[in-house]
Amino acid sequence: MDDNRQLAVITQQTAEITKSVASIKTDITNAATDNNKSLQACLSAGDLLLSRSSEMNDELDAEIASFIKKAKATAKAMKDRRSTVTQVFDLVKKGFTTMENFLDAKSEESIIYKLQKKRDEYAAFKLEQQRKAEEERQRLARIEAAKTQLREDVITVCNQIVNEKTSEALDRLSEKFRLMTLDNAEQIKKEISEYPTEIKIASFLADRKPSFSPEIPAEEARNIMNAAYKEVNESLTKSYADSVASTKQDLLDTFDSKVSELQEQKRLEDERRKAEEEAKKAADEKAKAEAEARAKAAEEERKKREEELKAAEAQAEKERLEKAEAERKQREEEDRIRKAQSQTQTLFDQAPAIAAPVKAKVSHHIEIDDPTGFLAIIQMWWTHEGSKMSLEDLNKKLGFMVKTCEKVKNKEDITVIDPAVRYVEDIVAK
Repeated sequence: MDDNRQLAVITQQTAEITKSVASIKTDITNAATDNNKSLQACLSAGDLLLSRSSEMNDELDAEIASFIKKAKATAKAMKDRRSTVTQVFDLVKKGFTTMENFLDAKSEESIIYKLQKKRDEYAAFKLEQQRKAEEERQRLARIEAAKTQLREDVITVCNQIVNEKTSEALDRLSEKFRLMTLDNAEQIKKEISEYPTEIKIASFLADRKPSFSPEIPAEEARNIMNAAYKEVNESLTKSYADSVASTKQDLLDTFDSKVSELQEQKRLEDERRKAEEEAKKAADEKAKAEAEARAKAAEEERKKREEELKAAEAQAEKERLEKAEAERKQREEEDRIRKAQSQTQTLFDQAPAIAAPVKAKVSHHIEIDDPTGFLAIIQMWWTHEGSKMSLEDLNKKLGFMVKTCEKVKNKEDITVIDPAVRYVEDIVAK
């Protein structure tokens, strides 16, 4: 249906173009000839009037006005003739463009647009297929990596279990051997000899199964874990048994020497204890003798202190009497001085009155010895006066400081950091 409509449009446009082209040559020739004649006649008449315009008068002015009116009419007629020809060109152009539009890749009606749309849809389909294939490839690779990781995790956990249990077993054996005494030596030897060398890794693995990706089916995950466990179980079990058996044998090989060492330690301890008892006895006897000597010395010291005390008391009594005598003489001297002062005061009261004290006002001024002193001055000024002033008065008094801060900002881009200080841009066109 579309093909028939397009064919009819193309046929019609071809016929119109052919018809227009057939008549356009004659129309162009006639229009150009007529316009040329009209233009020549108009220009000749205009040049004649222009040559006479050096001496203007009413009659000539009327002729020029009439000419201008006719010239405008002539220009319109020339334009109409030209429009007839250009309209044909427009029709021809429209015919060509109408046909060209059927092959315009941007027009939804063109065959190229429709075919390109099919190609685009097919390309989108292929890209979607490729995207799905890539996603599937990545999914499968992810699953394989997760399977590999699960196997490695199981092997790692098995190794950790054996390392931990081996360390625990060796520590227990060493601790038993360390705590061995002569009393429990045979019991310790039996416990070391009978200490088990078997380990059931699976029983510990059941509580420490590693997590795995949800993309791995549960049954497959179990198979992977079982396979990984079986892969290392024999070697790890043997490793545990060898380590424990080797440590047991080393401890049993040194058992007799350990017993001999304990026996020697006991002998040395008995000797040390006996020596300590003898030393204690000797020390007690020495201490008793020293205590008796100290008691005798203390008694002699007591008697000596009593004699010294009596002598000191006698000397103190003598000094007390001498001090009392001295205080008596001092009081007599003070009485004499007071009497003399009383007489002097009487004479003073009789003397002429002294002039009244001078009345004067005392004020202070500040001298600053270092520039840093101005910081303290500014702080006191702010506390006692500045903080009570209005914003307008502060701007009048401290405006020079604000100007300095503005210069620092504009030259060095250093700003005052304070919630109450706000910088506003001043924009001046250059």
